[in-house]
Amino acid sequence: MSEILEVVVIGAGMFGAAAAKHLSRSGARALVIGPAEPEAGAPASRHAFGAYFDEARITRRLGWDPVWGTTDSRSLERFRDIEAESGIGFFHECGSLVLLARSIAHRTDAIVAQCAVEGIELDRLSEPALRAALPALGILPISGGVEGLLERKQAGYLNPRRLVQAQLSLAQAAGARLLRAAVTMVGKDADGTWQISIQDGDTTSTVHAHRILIAAGAFTNHNNVLPAGTRLALHAFSEPNLLFEVSDSQLEQLRHVPPVVTVDPDDLGDANLSLYLVPPVQYPDGKWYMRIGPGMQPYVEELRTVNDMVDWYARQEPTARQTASLTRMMNLLVPALEPVSVRFSGCIIEKTPSRYPYIGHLNGDPTITVAVGGNGHGARGSDEIGRLAARVLCGETWDSSIPQETFTPLLQKDEHVGERPGFLKPPFGLC
Repeated sequence: MSEILEVVVIGAGMFGAAAAKHLSRSGARALVIGPAEPEAGAPASRHAFGAYFDEARITRRLGWDPVWGTTDSRSLERFRDIEAESGIGFFHECGSLVLLARSIAHRTDAIVAQCAVEGIELDRLSEPALRAALPALGILPISGGVEGLLERKQAGYLNPRRLVQAQLSLAQAAGARLLRAAVTMVGKDADGTWQISIQDGDTTSTVHAHRILIAAGAFTNHNNVLPAGTRLALHAFSEPNLLFEVSDSQLEQLRHVPPVVTVDPDDLGDANLSLYLVPPVQYPDGKWYMRIGPGMQPYVEELRTVNDMVDWYARQEPTARQTASLTRMMNLLVPALEPVSVRFSGCIIEKTPSRYPYIGHLNGDPTITVAVGGNGHGARGSDEIGRLAARVLCGETWDSSIPQETFTPLLQKDEHVGERPGFLKPPFGLC
């Protein structure tokens, strides 16, 4: 048999890259396997898609869920160090605004109290104060009105592509190896070692490892990277976004708008106004775009098969229903915007019934660990998720204030196909 590797990380995205860095820095010899980001116009491949192929993801610390608050904060605290150590900038500190319905003021009160405990500075803004502070933004017609929480420090947006580049650079500097290829099969040999089949273009090969970490994102259940017969309780959904090109004449007016998340608690179907907005960001084509995306309204459709998922990525075309809703939202939130053009950008978001990522062993086997299930927090919480996954894989003591069982992977049970998962109910948008 060929060399048996110590650790193989399957997936070179946000979780896999972070885990590889922490594994390598702990002394583990890691091989990271993942396809390179596809070039524009390249043929669609079921192995070459990732949720981080974009220029911006919102970062913040405040929220009403202490698990995500802790995970996100621990990652944010290390972003500047990651930039300095790698020489790759990715974090733009420009503040973050959350607009919440006044009908859930009790939940807003709890966020404000928790922020005070954790030393997170924020301003609580009434509708008149919002108009005065951010005149470019409209007030959404959410029942009962809205109020805003403006977080000014350690909040803004990050470039997920550059974050992954930085993490992989640091992983390699610490001794990790990176193989740009696709894993097509995982299985266990009779001697207990893992056999990993790899495809690199037209070439196929096999590597063997004592331990594996699977961080393959939304495709985890579909690309044969789990042991035969194992499926995680992991739901994949279309993530439709519209990019509104900002003209030179409006750029200065709009570039100071912070990232925005809105929370509408009313169960109104497609009419729910939960959304997220990213301020003008320059894309590789040299143009500046404002990005708008939804909460989990019904038009955010579940993708149940690998063909559905590949087709969604490859087409890059929203449904008329999705386009109409997102356009309406943008017109309400940034009423003065006169876009030069509007184009679509879509990825996939994976949701877990627990609403938290899975970080743990599968079937009680200490030689296989998973780190999947971003639940919309994948980018900003990725360094801490990767760090915890590395500790679990290496058998190190759990050192987070969050109980380890919070992240226990759940296996898929028989479900009623066609029914929308019951855990997807408003309010959306803020964990």
